[in-house]
Amino acid sequence: MSALRPLSACLTLVATLIAAPAFGQNQSKVLMQGVGAKVETSDVQAELQRMPAAVRERVLTQPDTLRQLISNLYLRRAFAHEAERQGLAKTTEVQYKLQTAREGALAEALAERIATAATPDSVAADKLAHTIYKAEPERFAVPAQTRARHILIQGTSPEARAQADKLLAELKAGANFEELAKAHSADPGSAAKGGDLGFFPKGRMVKSFEEAVDALQKPGDLSAVVQSNFGFHIIRLEERQPASTKPFEEVREQLRAEVTGKAQQDARLKEVERLRAQAKGDETAFEAFVSEQKKQLATTTAPTATPAATAAPAK
Repeated sequence: MSALRPLSACLTLVATLIAAPAFGQNQSKVLMQGVGAKVETSDVQAELQRMPAAVRERVLTQPDTLRQLISNLYLRRAFAHEAERQGLAKTTEVQYKLQTAREGALAEALAERIATAATPDSVAADKLAHTIYKAEPERFAVPAQTRARHILIQGTSPEARAQADKLLAELKAGANFEELAKAHSADPGSAAKGGDLGFFPKGRMVKSFEEAVDALQKPGDLSAVVQSNFGFHIIRLEERQPASTKPFEEVREQLRAEVTGKAQQDARLKEVERLRAQAKGDETAFEAFVSEQKKQLATTTAPTATPAATAAPAK
């Protein structure tokens, strides 16, 4: 970045300006310039504003990344200037690309304006969210859940069963369940947590395990040794939670986003339909175009005759 004022000062300037309100052209400062191309603080600010907030913050706190951004902007502009100088902007292909880029930017700007205009305010969004919450309670239902611990002895051999019976006897005599689970359980997911399986709804566990859990009456109750395709289990009931409904506050932001997204999408679709209704297709022109394209395709894909294929047969 040789054609640049001391870059540390420029980076500080960019970081300061990005946090400031929109500013006029007279406040923009040159960060890098060369023959026919330059990058100003206003250019960098515009580029940063296109980024998600988290990415923007990361760029502004990493000077090398910001330097690279400025360099990339300059090179893009310098390439464009050189292309103009060489007359590439006058070619049919580039003119079409420029046209489609312009149309794309304008279409995106209109879509954003429509979405912004259709966005409900906070009060309206909350009201609509409440309406959905009351009208569709099944969406926010939480099934009954059980929390339990277990010790798994792997295998189905008599020795494995004997070990499970021994551990159950120790537990009934007052041994610490968590310590025995850490020392003996073959379930790697729960052993380190003292056998804790967390909360699980009905139907999550294998049948024999679930039946044994269902038979337990109160927290602290121990099952008999239970066999499953995993091995032998000893289960302790920890807690039961009845079926419930998520409170509105827990799903409020989700519903507000849903309401806002639907309002914006509906508004965009309405404009799409309005514009589409103004258009009228020409079927004759369409069929002529397809026919012409097929002819061109047949011409370009026809096999080329080789000398061997066209030579007269030998006598």
